[in-house]
Amino acid sequence: MGLRILSPGHFTTIQDQGRLGFREWGVPCGGSFDRDSFAIANGLLGNPPDAATLEMTLFGGSYEAQVPLAIALAGAPMESFLIDQVGTEHPLSLPLCFSMKPGDRLRIGGSSLGARTYLAVKGGWQTRVRLGSRSEETRLPSGVILAANPGATPVRHPQLPPWSPPSLDPIRVLDGPDASRIDDRDEWLGSQFQVARQCDRMGLRLVGTPLRLNVTSEPLSTPMAPGSIQVAGGQLLILGVSCGTMGGYPLVAQVISTDLPRIGQLREGDRPVFQRVDLITARRLDREKRRKMKAFVQRLAALANAPQGDPTLL
Repeated sequence: MGLRILSPGHFTTIQDQGRLGFREWGVPCGGSFDRDSFAIANGLLGNPPDAATLEMTLFGGSYEAQVPLAIALAGAPMESFLIDQVGTEHPLSLPLCFSMKPGDRLRIGGSSLGARTYLAVKGGWQTRVRLGSRSEETRLPSGVILAANPGATPVRHPQLPPWSPPSLDPIRVLDGPDASRIDDRDEWLGSQFQVARQCDRMGLRLVGTPLRLNVTSEPLSTPMAPGSIQVAGGQLLILGVSCGTMGGYPLVAQVISTDLPRIGQLREGDRPVFQRVDLITARRLDREKRRKMKAFVQRLAALANAPQGDPTLL
């Protein structure tokens, strides 16, 4: 027993930290697209960092608790309501953790900012493990009951800055091996692109002023990773967490690890711009962010595992 899916929303899947160590066999790593929001959702409940969550895209759907559950939501500010057994709706302000009683329902709508929200449960969703991960690329259907351990938690809201659009600040990139093939290497960095409708966990197509490439020969297939930026037909492709492990389009840039979670929050119509940084800067930013996120999530987890007291703001 656990949580029944009444309606799975647009594209809701099970995700954890991904299926690591199998890229040499052509198996994508997958996992949560916005690793920051994923970590916050699990931290609010004191979960292990690899606990499986629901990743909800664009709008979340409806769910019903079968047993007492400790739940957390983090990510894009989707309009959310907890509906108790008598039908009273209680609005929820993300991010937060709270409890559900048997028969309570959770209705999660959409958001005009960002693309993905994470729904965690105390102990993680107990789905099947394959190759060391519970991550799936298949949309969950209605009627499924996700197994979970019973639990409870006081309502807590972590103190975070207001949610901002993922394209508000430039997305920082490193030059890729084919960066020199662009006629003007700086021209595209100052241009604004728009996320097209073709965007999912495998990648995002961006449209804008076509890029001119000096391609003297057919490029060979090379290893690809989440955040790789390719040029196909003069337009940009940003690869997502479920991208293939090899690709043959020119690889002109790589999104730095610090900004990868923002790629997971881009949606159709967003207009990102890019900024080049060097490798030393990218590594420094990565270290700083990892240190801050680790300290913040550890604080969340410590409070979640402490004796329950007054459910005040963190």
